[in-house]
Amino acid sequence: MKTFLLDSFNRYKRFSEELDVRTILCNKPWLIFNDCGDKELYVFQEDGSLIASVNGNVTNAKWQYIPANKSLVVSFKEQSYMFHPSFINNVIFALQQDGTERFAFMISEEQSESFYPKSLKELNNYFEGIERKRNEAKEQEKRWLIEQQQKEQQRIEEENKRQQQYRIEQERQRQEEARRAEEERRREEEKLAEIKKENDILKQYKLFLAAKVLGYNLIGIITVTLTILTYNSATDGVWVIVPLIVFCISYYLHKAIISWLRRRIISNHLQTKKKKKEKEDRKRKEEWGKYIKQRDQRDFEQIEKHRMERERQEKRMRRKNYKITRWLNKMLLK
Repeated sequence: MKTFLLDSFNRYKRFSEELDVRTILCNKPWLIFNDCGDKELYVFQEDGSLIASVNGNVTNAKWQYIPANKSLVVSFKEQSYMFHPSFINNVIFALQQDGTERFAFMISEEQSESFYPKSLKELNNYFEGIERKRNEAKEQEKRWLIEQQQKEQQRIEEENKRQQQYRIEQERQRQEEARRAEEERRREEEKLAEIKKENDILKQYKLFLAAKVLGYNLIGIITVTLTILTYNSATDGVWVIVPLIVFCISYYLHKAIISWLRRRIISNHLQTKKKKKEKEDRKRKEEWGKYIKQRDQRDFEQIEKHRMERERQEKRMRRKNYKITRWLNKMLLK
């Protein structure tokens, strides 16, 4: 069995210790790679015998797999070899000679039509192609992993964005609900304040209170009187229905009248208050006008007084200057 030194083969080593070497080798013809063009065929038998054929010349040999050091021993009459499984795929099985960097390569005869190298360069190109494909597969897997990471990152970002939008929408809805609740509360307070204001206004009018009390008394008197009359005159259940109908009509009529009177009183009160306010405003304006007029008159009088005082001072100064001038002239004439 010819071995070869392949410097770059160490990086191609790939053999799982879990594989059963006996099952791989037995009952399968293996073509032994060589660079001399001879057809070298090995057939490993399960009984430990080995049929080795070189261009049809058969030699009987033996083989043995030793699990202790995971080695394959091939024994010929003149020499024996110890190998260690180093690489295997569906085409080629590489064995490293013990204690050396040399390798023997066996090719499955079933795959020889698709691949059977004639030189060490072809064999090296085959392993380089395997390594290149493996690297491409790793790069492709790496790219796939990067794409998956990018997709996952994008998904996480989109999910975070959706959650953020959901939180923003929830916050907006909460603020909107709070605003509506505040608006509703404010309207309710305004309504209660308006009712309280109207009630305070109505309390000032005893006529309204008397009308309410009088209305309820009339309803009660009419209902009781009508009930007594119908009870004495009717022989069936009419004495119950008629007073009830009259009571309902009287109550709703009284309610309508009281409501109209309420609106009327409040309207008159507001108009009176408005007129009173307008009157007070006019009075304040008139008082303010009088004050402005008096202030202007005082200012005018002060200005006029100041002007007259200034004229008197100027007249005195002219008279004094005239006397001084005459005295000087007399002195000069002397």
